Amino acid sequence: MTRKRISGPERRALILAAARRIFSQYGYEGAKTLQIAREAKVSEALVYRHFPSKLALYRAVMRQVFSEQDSHFQHLGLQETNAAGLVRTLKTYFLTSIAEGAPDEEQRFRMTLASLAGDGNFASLIYRRAQRLNAKLVHEAHQNARESGEMTGKALRPANTAMFVEHIGIMISAIQALAPASRPYASDGYDLAMDAVWFCCRGLGLSDETIARYIDDEPHIPATA
Repeated sequence: MTRKRISGPERRALILAAARRIFSQYGYEGAKTLQIAREAKVSEALVYRHFPSKLALYRAVMRQVFSEQDSHFQHLGLQETNAAGLVRTLKTYFLTSIAEGAPDEEQRFRMTLASLAGDGNFASLIYRRAQRLNAKLVHEAHQNARESGEMTGKALRPANTAMFVEHIGIMISAIQALAPASRPYASDGYDLAMDAVWFCCRGLGLSDETIARYIDDEPHIPATA
């Protein structure tokens, strides 16, 4: 039986997918092109034929991740700049964080963690891009929620609160990769996501009445491939 010949673009995509898996496990500094070649089941020379250096390959992975980040913002970003939008967006975000079967999402979170443990360049870029995408809408949502009386207490900086939420979500997603018996939470799945929503909403200064009013709305969860 003759083997189906894989085209150049298909081979490049396989190498890119393998590189993403390796970078998510070892970070840029720890990853080796030989590991990537073995993961892709090709020779190291073929990797270099498609990508002239490890840095070029890493940058290709980063461009892929940035494109996904933009797409996720369209699905997961604030749809309403008010208290309702904050609660609904947090619910969607944390349900996405605990979702099974989304390897691209898990790899992106792991790449961020690996970067933070290394040179930090990738994580810094991801966070700066997220702030640019979110800052204006989050600020408006905080302002409108305060004007409506649904957010009270000390006013926190929206940029910081957005990062605090991100920190919780990324750790939940990373821990979800562990075996169920190894996860340190007292709950799992939907209940875990809802605890995270209540925790963050209370931290923002939203009243329990406000949270309860909007938390049962059906969230929009983008389909995973």
